[in-house]
Amino acid sequence: MAPSPLQIKVSALKRLIKEEKLYQQEVTEQEQYVAQMKANNGDEYEIKKQIEVLEESKRMVPQVTTKIEQHREALKQFLESYTGDEDTKEAQDLVA
Repeated sequence: MAPSPLQIKVSALKRLIKEEKLYQQEVTEQEQYVAQMKANNGDEYEIKKQIEVLEESKRMVPQVTTKIEQHREALKQFLESYTGDEDTKEAQDLVA
């Protein structure tokens, strides 16, 4: 049986929330790694490349946050007109 539109929207929002946490974790880890490389007088080229990776991760966080808000709003609007008999508690928790 194919997932319902409600299940799809809930799963997409949960995935984006998880993705945002992973990017935030990656930023923290990358900052520590770059600081460690600088403290150990690492290779300048390698430090530069790791800083580029860090900056890319930092750019991704607001992009994913924007997507989360868009999906959250879409789910909220979907729930306002939803007339199905599925349990909407999880979806309601995500938009709260």
